[in-house]
Amino acid sequence: MSKVDLHLHTCHSKRSSEWLLRRLGVPASMSQPRKLYTKLRDAGMDFFTFTDYNSIDACLEIADLKNVFLSEQVSAVFPEDGCHISLLVWNITEEQHRSIQKLKENIYELQHYLASEAIAHGVAAPLMGLIDQLQPHHLMKLALLFRHVEGLNGRYDAFLHEVTLFLFSLTPGDIERFVEITGISPTHEEPWKKYFFGGSDDHGARMMGSTYTEIKNAPTIERFFHQFRLGHLQKHGSSGSPSSLALDTYQVAFSFAKEHWSGKKENLGLQLLEKAFGRFMEGKDPTVFSAREKISFLMQGVVSGKIFELARTGNHSLWKELSNSLSGTSMKADLARYVDQEKDPSRRAFQTANLLASRLAYRFILQFLAQLKSGHFLESIQMVSPVIPLLALLSPYFYAFRRVPLKQLREAAAAMRKQVPEILSKSRRAWFTDTLDDVNGVSTTIQKMTAATVSLGHDLTVMVSRVAVTVPEIPIKNFEPIGEFELPEYELQKLSFPPLLPIIDYLERKKFSEVIISTPGPVGLGALCAAKILGLPTVGIYHTDFPQYVRILTEDGLMETLTWNYMHWFYAQMDLIYVNSEHYRRCWIERGFPVEKIKILPRGLDTIFFHPTKQESSFWRDHGLQPGEIGALYVGRISREKNLDLLAAAFRRLLSQGVKVRPLFVGHGPYLSTMKELLPEGLFVGALHGEALATAYASADFFVFPSTTDTFGNVVIEAQASGLPVIVSDVGGPKDLIHHNEDGLIVKGLDLDALTQAIKRLTLEQETRQEWGLKARTRVAERNWQHAAQLFWDGIDSSQ
Repeated sequence: MSKVDLHLHTCHSKRSSEWLLRRLGVPASMSQPRKLYTKLRDAGMDFFTFTDYNSIDACLEIADLKNVFLSEQVSAVFPEDGCHISLLVWNITEEQHRSIQKLKENIYELQHYLASEAIAHGVAAPLMGLIDQLQPHHLMKLALLFRHVEGLNGRYDAFLHEVTLFLFSLTPGDIERFVEITGISPTHEEPWKKYFFGGSDDHGARMMGSTYTEIKNAPTIERFFHQFRLGHLQKHGSSGSPSSLALDTYQVAFSFAKEHWSGKKENLGLQLLEKAFGRFMEGKDPTVFSAREKISFLMQGVVSGKIFELARTGNHSLWKELSNSLSGTSMKADLARYVDQEKDPSRRAFQTANLLASRLAYRFILQFLAQLKSGHFLESIQMVSPVIPLLALLSPYFYAFRRVPLKQLREAAAAMRKQVPEILSKSRRAWFTDTLDDVNGVSTTIQKMTAATVSLGHDLTVMVSRVAVTVPEIPIKNFEPIGEFELPEYELQKLSFPPLLPIIDYLERKKFSEVIISTPGPVGLGALCAAKILGLPTVGIYHTDFPQYVRILTEDGLMETLTWNYMHWFYAQMDLIYVNSEHYRRCWIERGFPVEKIKILPRGLDTIFFHPTKQESSFWRDHGLQPGEIGALYVGRISREKNLDLLAAAFRRLLSQGVKVRPLFVGHGPYLSTMKELLPEGLFVGALHGEALATAYASADFFVFPSTTDTFGNVVIEAQASGLPVIVSDVGGPKDLIHHNEDGLIVKGLDLDALTQAIKRLTLEQETRQEWGLKARTRVAERNWQHAAQLFWDGIDSSQ
């Protein structure tokens, strides 16, 4: 048995495939050929080669060593459209290398030359090209041109390899179809038969020999490739992972930096960095040094004078933040807690990188918010600017998590095999939200829709980042937040600072197929970043009219405009957007969004739970409702953006006229104490749940909802299901739930006179209340969550 790693790189691969490393002038690899030869031999390889990008120089460096042959990785081009594809060519001569370099701009001429010279060759990791220019018809052409395909690459995970094997497991019928579509004839006999080889694709001298090709009865290099061409080969070894790939990139970058700095004498920083980096690569805490190491570093620093550079004014802020963030006992305890649960060094390093970077970024974000709240805009920008280099330092992970978009893999499968395998067709969706157990319509919708969707057998998980989650009976994944902060002007609402890398990692490892985002806050933004990196389709839901909220809460037109700009950018990233009403569908279309990209979110309702039969005359009487008074109910968040000051003014006017109406309030919020002052006659019972809430609805006489910022209004349809006529404004989504003068009243938004007259009418007209209450119940009686959930699930399917 002879083993060869047929795909790996050395320092002669000059151009990195990672944008940031190219910008910094870092090559694709820093591995030294002779050292790599030794490591390959120790790994059990029998023959030795390197496949540098368009170069055989590394192979020539070790040509004097035993069992070495020349090879390279060639970037070949489809001349008709400029699409690049990577080919591996093995056991060539220097003259053949020169010819290959001349022919690589035309893949057809290159293939003809390789065949005529009997040069062993194969396609390298063909599906990764789908991230860039490669299209399904290119894959068809590759199937007609080449017999050997890389079926196991040490840099990429098993999922991609499984898809590769599926796409290239062809039939004679497939080949006939490819010929008809492309106009290209096969270059070899029985072109539907493909042979799959393996290679580590190592760049950092970490994975060499871990993935390889094995052939029986191949005592010589020539015999090896004779058997290879006949297909008598087996691929062996391990698939890659994003965490391992990232470490490979870090190794290359650090080796480059170390070489660049090595000429500088007495470089204390380099010594510290090298020690910390070594611990990081081993999956150990990079902030921990032994007492002997600390004394050694200190003595070297004092003797050389370099220690005093660390105290310079320009370094003070950064070192202070690093010291405060990384040296605390809580940080070390958290590092131990996260790292100790991982066995694989690459996973341990991943947890370390995530925790260190997240904690440091959070400190800068808090300083940014503090400066912004104090009105120091320029200073706030300075506080957040260090986050950018932090993201740059994490870029190897972002790059490593890149995945071929599922949509493109599905299209490739449909084109190549006329079917989509289960690994690509299965829908597993993640629903991200910044709010879940708060009292608001967004939380209610997510909980109800998720429960109904799961009951139908679909795979859906709600994903949050909270200190604690108390929502039962639905699948939830909670990412422990780095920290929390309160929203200005919205003190009872906290937002979490989520850990981005663990979100990406979890979506990738669990193979989620789509991402749903309900909120444009930190969790939603993190989910969007994760989906873009992983190539996952995204569905956004516009639950809340945030620009209106901001205008009301801040009374600042500029802030409203900035919020609209952010909303426009955020939702423009989505593949599909759900809105809550026709009103908001038209709003987004008017703002330039394609009609086909906007859908109305199906909404359900538990019409058995919310029902007129839940009425109890004693319920509101026990809370203070007097005989002869008509109860006008409001349910929802007690906050200023709901226009509750307008509602209070309308009630005050009616009460001063002697109208026997009693304001009833269910809910809590930051405006509660103010409302009690504005309307001491009101009955405030706080937040209610379960049967108490259903009874509160059914026991009132009518419902008032003056908000102009809501995009739907769950409370409106709950009131209708309870048999109440409803008063809403003509701004926002709730007006689409009412038939004016049939089951309720639609009044002009923010118009005190109009709202007052509507409340007065329903207070005085008992027959109207009863008639419209029956019609309101009939209007929503057919709603149910299971039907809405299936429409929601199918709607996402149809958009892909």
